[in-house]
Amino acid sequence: MKVLLIVLSLVAVSLALPQTRNELSCNICTDIITDIDTWLTSDKTETEIVEFVQQLCTALGNIIAGFEATCNFLISSQLPAIIDGLVQQNLNPTQVCTDVLAACP
Repeated sequence: MKVLLIVLSLVAVSLALPQTRNELSCNICTDIITDIDTWLTSDKTETEIVEFVQQLCTALGNIIAGFEATCNFLISSQLPAIIDGLVQQNLNPTQVCTDVLAACP
C-alpha cells in the first residue's frame, strides 16, 4: 500500500506539472494504471475507488503544500475516464496513459 501511495504521488505530481511526455512519465503512469486495473478486478465499485483516491489526495496535500486541490481536480476530471477505459473499453494501461492521460509520447 505504501508503494502504491508513493507511485500515485509521483504520477499525480507529474500530471500536475506542465505536460511533458517522456519515458519516465509514461513508465510511472503505466505502472500506476496497471495497479488500478488490477485493483478494479477485486470487485471495487467506482465510488469506493474514487473515495480511496480522494484519501490519497488528502495525504498528498499533507506532504505537498496546496496539492490536495490539484489532486482532487485531477481525480474528478480523469479517474472516471481511466476506469471507463480499463473496464468498458478494455484499454490496456499503455493506451490509457497515451490516449486518456497524455502521459506517454
